[in-house]
Amino acid sequence: MNDEAVSPVIGVLLMLTLTLIIAAIVNNYAGGLVDTEPKAPSATIQVKYSQGGGMEIRHVSGDPIPTSSVKVIVRPSETMGRGASQYGSELDKQYITNDIRNLSWSSGITSFKVGDVSYVTATNISAVQGDIDKKFKFDDNSKQNNRGNTFYLELYYKNIMISRNEVLIEE
Repeated sequence: MNDEAVSPVIGVLLMLTLTLIIAAIVNNYAGGLVDTEPKAPSATIQVKYSQGGGMEIRHVSGDPIPTSSVKVIVRPSETMGRGASQYGSELDKQYITNDIRNLSWSSGITSFKVGDVSYVTATNISAVQGDIDKKFKFDDNSKQNNRGNTFYLELYYKNIMISRNEVLIEE
């Protein structure tokens, strides 16, 4: 029997195995160096709005939301007229406050967690409503007719929508 051919084949297989192991180690190390984008939080939000009392935003379940990285958009729905949903307006985070120490999302409140409730007073929401009114050309008479209509409150985390609530306009 001729055993001369076995030794080179085993040598080549060992070299190939060693190369694959080194490649896997380098790949694993290099993959750990790349920063991955943090995942957007997932949350369930409830919103109530009355024209006299303002808006209540309640975090019902999900991940804590870092307020510094969130954009809050108020957008009329199609119940307010054809094409109304294209006229969204960003809500300034200084207007979103808690009830305890009157801290806002722009100063003092860093995270919106499960069980937290934040408020936008009727005075503060009127500033946003005024901006939407100008874009959509609402007048004072049509505001009274908006009772029963809806708008959307949208939360974006680094341009990823994490919540969109259709909110009924109450008295």
